[in-house]
Amino acid sequence: MAHDEFSLIRQWTSRSDGQEGDGLTVGLGDDAAVFSPSPEMEIVACCDAMVETVHFLKETMRPSDIGYKAVTSNVSDVAAMGGYARYALVSIAVAPHWTPEECQGIYDGIYAACDMYGVKVIGGDTVSAPDALHLSVTVLGEVEKGRAIRRSHARAGQAVFVTGHVGSSAAGLHVLLQDRQEQQSVTEWSGRWAKLIAAHQRPVAQVKAGRLLLESGVCGALNDVSDGLASELWEIAEASSVSICVDAALIPIEEEARACALQFGKDPVEWAFYGGEDYQLVGTIEASEVDAVRERFAAAGILFSVIGAVEAEQTAAPKLSLRTGESRTALPKAGYNHFKRCE
Repeated sequence: MAHDEFSLIRQWTSRSDGQEGDGLTVGLGDDAAVFSPSPEMEIVACCDAMVETVHFLKETMRPSDIGYKAVTSNVSDVAAMGGYARYALVSIAVAPHWTPEECQGIYDGIYAACDMYGVKVIGGDTVSAPDALHLSVTVLGEVEKGRAIRRSHARAGQAVFVTGHVGSSAAGLHVLLQDRQEQQSVTEWSGRWAKLIAAHQRPVAQVKAGRLLLESGVCGALNDVSDGLASELWEIAEASSVSICVDAALIPIEEEARACALQFGKDPVEWAFYGGEDYQLVGTIEASEVDAVRERFAAAGILFSVIGAVEAEQTAAPKLSLRTGESRTALPKAGYNHFKRCE
């Protein structure tokens, strides 16, 4: 930290609108914040951490992108339960090689994301770290009482769906890692792969999609695609004690991502299943309601793709499998490491 660390903290947090009003009784400036949920609502709480060299590199993420993504990943968790975010607490541990200007950039990204999703920063902490920057964001949101959508409500016969496109963030990261190997600047990448890079650096949480699914009343299980389709579908299968099969031909992958995979000799389906950080929503709905839900999503301008089905209840041994043409392959559970997956 710089010599006058408290003035820096005040500078970094000066844009916060976490003051009293709209359910917030005590805002920034006291030992803690105090707020009340809206009537007939429940609180949804989540926390995600981003650690330098584990979740991001300076060569692949601008400071503002880091802050933006830290907030977005939490808002996405709230969206995956059909809720919406209201407040955020931000804790940052700053390593010596990070300048005050770079830290200000992180907070610029935090506030940009908060502005986009209607979130107020109401507190946090700032400390020093010896060797790597650590950023942790806690988001507090709301959802109607008793209506939060969970991972554990998938049932045999339901359709499996995903919103938007998947694999784009992994494709963008692959381009950025190639850029790093060639020792070029991140800012020099534009044109052909700009859309993929933006998908990695500035993802969008699917709040509207989550609200549409909650309002429909026909969504079974739901998860956000933070760790890749395989990980999220395995979580649903295990939480619901079911088996799930998805069709590789139905996975919605951007044409840019397919072209990128072709150029670099990669498999775009692999990016979709194991790349992560797309922050789309994946879940299950009653098969009889697919057309109605697809129409509601189309009216909202959101891509809605059915990619498979919940096949059977398997209380002892849930499974996830991928159908490719006439063949079918069991997908193993795999830990998430987007740098390793996209090298």
